[in-house]
Amino acid sequence: MQNIQINNDPRINRICIMGMLRRKDIKLTKQRVALASLLFNLPCGHVTAEELHDETKRNELKISLATVYNTLNHFSDNGLIKTLQVDNQKTFFDTNTDHHYHYKYKENLQDISISDLEIKYNSKNIPEGKKVVSIDVVINLSDE
Repeated sequence: MQNIQINNDPRINRICIMGMLRRKDIKLTKQRVALASLLFNLPCGHVTAEELHDETKRNELKISLATVYNTLNHFSDNGLIKTLQVDNQKTFFDTNTDHHYHYKYKENLQDISISDLEIKYNSKNIPEGKKVVSIDVVINLSDE
């Protein structure tokens, strides 16, 4: 998701955040607005709950890690963000909910332009009466 510019401020401001939450029928609380403000103003669109919790500390917000997890999961359940399970070990939360792919190098997750990657699958393997809604791909990289 690209940052929205309002009043010459490149960061997404509090009013925009509140509007985004309302459009997804997410009840406004001080903690949800604060976490969404931090989340949507981070330079990268991917964050773990622990990373967002660290960001709350840097901004002197007193929000527990459990609240960060619960809020991120609530945002994901309501379609505001996307949850990405990587390596069955780490969960990233992505502010870009459009279909796109990722690569992971060490502990960082990056987007891959959809034109850079072709995914082919055999639809014959899909159970009858089911359809593919999305395909999540994470390519893990390492140093040679």
